[in-house]
Amino acid sequence: MSDVHYAPLPVSEKSHKDSETDKYHTFVNLALGLAAITGVELVLVYLPFNSTFIFTVLLTLSLFKFVAVIAWFMHLLYDKLLLTLAFGTGMAIATGTFIALGSLISRSDVDLDAITGF
Repeated sequence: MSDVHYAPLPVSEKSHKDSETDKYHTFVNLALGLAAITGVELVLVYLPFNSTFIFTVLLTLSLFKFVAVIAWFMHLLYDKLLLTLAFGTGMAIATGTFIALGSLISRSDVDLDAITGF
């Protein structure tokens, strides 16, 4: 009589299907949250608050939305740290360039009639 030894393959506690389902629910919840934040931004513009307060809140909400989209929808949250650092470096250089050009060029230096006068 042969002695058959049965050893089942090890299975992780959480299958690939479960992790994908969790990601799907995270994406849907994040999309709903971003839509709600956009609604708050639209309403906030029409409310009679101080313009500095409105600008600060809009800037903060926009920054949160940007980071959320970058982290989850561009999958930087699930990738290696090197990719996040590469993206952050490029973003820092682009932001520095934008700020430097904005401080060098004033509104009087731009000929709006030449730009919009087609």
